[in-house]
Amino acid sequence: MEHARITQAPDLEHAILIGAFAGWNDAASAATWAVKFLINQWEATAFAEIESDPFFDFTARRPEVRITNGAIRRISWPSNRFYVHRAARDEEPRRRDIVLLLGEEPHYNWKDFAQEVVDVCRAVNVEEMVLFGSLVAEVPHTMPVPIQGTATASGILKRMERADIEKSMYEGPTGILAVVQDVARKAGIESASLWGAAPHYVSATPNLPVSQALLEKLDALCSFDLRLQDLARASRRFNERVSSLVAADPEVAAYVQQLEERAHERPGSGISLAGDASGTHRVPTEGELPTPEEAIHDVEEWLRQFREQGG
Repeated sequence: MEHARITQAPDLEHAILIGAFAGWNDAASAATWAVKFLINQWEATAFAEIESDPFFDFTARRPEVRITNGAIRRISWPSNRFYVHRAARDEEPRRRDIVLLLGEEPHYNWKDFAQEVVDVCRAVNVEEMVLFGSLVAEVPHTMPVPIQGTATASGILKRMERADIEKSMYEGPTGILAVVQDVARKAGIESASLWGAAPHYVSATPNLPVSQALLEKLDALCSFDLRLQDLARASRRFNERVSSLVAADPEVAAYVQQLEERAHERPGSGISLAGDASGTHRVPTEGELPTPEEAIHDVEEWLRQFREQGG
């Protein structure tokens, strides 16, 4: 564990890691936003971080400066941070402690980076991983979000089947999720990755319906009893706004209808990567769809009320 810094190692039991990485694996910021939702809902606290220097090209992903009245207040570097949520010890047997990883896909030394993630997991007794990813695909926003998954153990594959998670058959260029899963497998940690498909013609982020779908499948896979009712309402409002914008543009409306027809014709989720078509039909963000802050305002307000009422 050369580049991971643990401030105080929590004493965890039967822990499971849930993580996501911004970048190639995070279309419409749906995967990382889902982890942020969990950090907020569980009031998870940070306990470890992976140093950024060995893994990032700072000309491609520059640090950010914060200035107050002309004075430099803070420099923020690319972050891969671990959070912890302890299950109440009076809950049912084998109630699992949670480690949450909110990170960014690195530029360099992927094997070493993945080993740092696994080393932190082993230090705090993580037994299983579930990683979130999201991709841009030719799918309509008017239908349920397709979720596909991969796993490194037959037991998790069976649980995925019971949770109605379609097994991914994708082969080709990959991201940091697959590398982390492979290193974890070699270390004896079982893992799964869940991938949600975001409509390529909707450029607004975060895409709340995709985040909601990922969290619902996580709940079906791991039985966390997540509180997602308000997120579901916010997702419906998000899609209603998209529908109103699509209806105002006959070309885009016709295209969405074609996607709906294709989805009905194809078996399974029918995920088709958008490829170079991603900019052909696009519902813009600027001045029309809500900003990310506006999109999640209702959910954050509910989380505050939830905490104030003691859950």
